[in-house]
Amino acid sequence: MEIGNKIHKMRGQVRILEATRALEYAEQLLKNKFIINLPIKDQQLYETLLSKIAEYLDGNAEIIQAAVREHFLAQHCKAGLDESLFAISFAPKKSGIQTGFTCDVSNGTQSVRYYIKTHQYGPTEDNIKSIKPPDTKELFVYKLLHHIGIGPQAHFIIPSHDTKKTIYIATMDCHLALLSQLTKDTANNNALLQLDLISRILCLRDCATNSSNCGQVGEEAMIVDFRIEKQSWGYAKADILDKFYEGNSEFHYTGLMEVAVKTPNAVKKDIMKKSLQDWKLLESIERAELEIDGLVKRCGGKMRFENDLQQYVRDIKATVEVLMKS
Repeated sequence: MEIGNKIHKMRGQVRILEATRALEYAEQLLKNKFIINLPIKDQQLYETLLSKIAEYLDGNAEIIQAAVREHFLAQHCKAGLDESLFAISFAPKKSGIQTGFTCDVSNGTQSVRYYIKTHQYGPTEDNIKSIKPPDTKELFVYKLLHHIGIGPQAHFIIPSHDTKKTIYIATMDCHLALLSQLTKDTANNNALLQLDLISRILCLRDCATNSSNCGQVGEEAMIVDFRIEKQSWGYAKADILDKFYEGNSEFHYTGLMEVAVKTPNAVKKDIMKKSLQDWKLLESIERAELEIDGLVKRCGGKMRFENDLQQYVRDIKATVEVLMKS
């Protein structure tokens, strides 16, 4: 209680050390069945203070790495592999405002690289005041992009230190050639138009307009990061086909994307129809929605979410229906 009531006045390493100390106390109090024997009002106070304290550790490097290590070790053991073969190493992330790392996970015979970050509007090392809970739409889009073949495999890692506002997202390295690295000779026009199309359908920003968040794997489109456009009036786009034909409009593309969106409308229409068919978009949307609903249910009361996924799914399905009828 003493730490919980004073932690907002602390800074830097002092705050991290005190928060860590409080969680160690909490672990011992739980282990010795002290908390369960308290009056209900004191148990509720304990839970409130604990989550408040834990939030100050959500952006801490050691806490993130411990959560990631625990997650991938569990995956390793679940696969029936010997724990002694497991190895993991971390390196700082080179760019981006969200706290994160790269990590290499080895099972003794092969190593896979993952990019680790906090969810959108998640914590940084020094700032928790602006933290917002994970948005289920963000998690849904990661799943959907992977299912339709233009996003990496993603793991959603929930810290075990009783926070209620943070999820770490681990995306598998897909050997992406960034849009910024492509040239007119290496860029695939169909892939670039798919980036434009899916950005419009899903209301994505900071995606195809950010040459560090998308590109190609071979000849195929790939998106590794994005931001969902805030819509106070809903996400359905009845005019999506006109906007897709128009090209640049709200996205303000430059470079290769600016050239690609000038493709003749007849060609664009063929690419759009083939993409919707190949992606099996309506089925993929329903599959991703079920997966995120399952995640929310598994979390129970352990996590708070911003959750307007049902409306988002309903609206993007309406957008897809508009395209399919064209």
